[in-house]
Amino acid sequence: MTAYCYRHANTETGLRCGSCDRSICVKCVVQHPVGIRCQECARVRKIPVLDVTPSYYARAVATAVGVGVVFVLLVVGLSLLPLGFLAFPLRMLVLVGFGYVMGSAVSQAVNKKRGRGLQWVAGASVVVAAILVAPWQGLGVGFYELASLGIATYLAVSQLRI
Repeated sequence: MTAYCYRHANTETGLRCGSCDRSICVKCVVQHPVGIRCQECARVRKIPVLDVTPSYYARAVATAVGVGVVFVLLVVGLSLLPLGFLAFPLRMLVLVGFGYVMGSAVSQAVNKKRGRGLQWVAGASVVVAAILVAPWQGLGVGFYELASLGIATYLAVSQLRI
């Protein structure tokens, strides 16, 4: 007696789900630790760490805006201090530190969830904040400024990597 897939009525098969014993074709097979399963029995779902809902994105954006505002206020405050020859290296260090803080803050705000969308939120926030503070920091478009921005963005994004 020939069996047909329960989802694809025209497909002959010799495979059966190890749990419910339904006939399944090769398109419907899900590899499971204890054998093959149909899609219902396998309960295919995302890994919880990668399951980022819109509310988590809202939390990530709100946190990024808050951390960005604090960074802008810090930079404006630092620009008022007479730092002399330490001004340039300090500006680069503050920018790199900001990238690390941004990634950590966004990660904490979303309960350590990870994903490409969260990486974009953190990375874009670092770039936007750096552009906003460029007039106060005296940042140009030189090699060291771009390298610091690249490192800061990398540090923010790497903490949310999949």
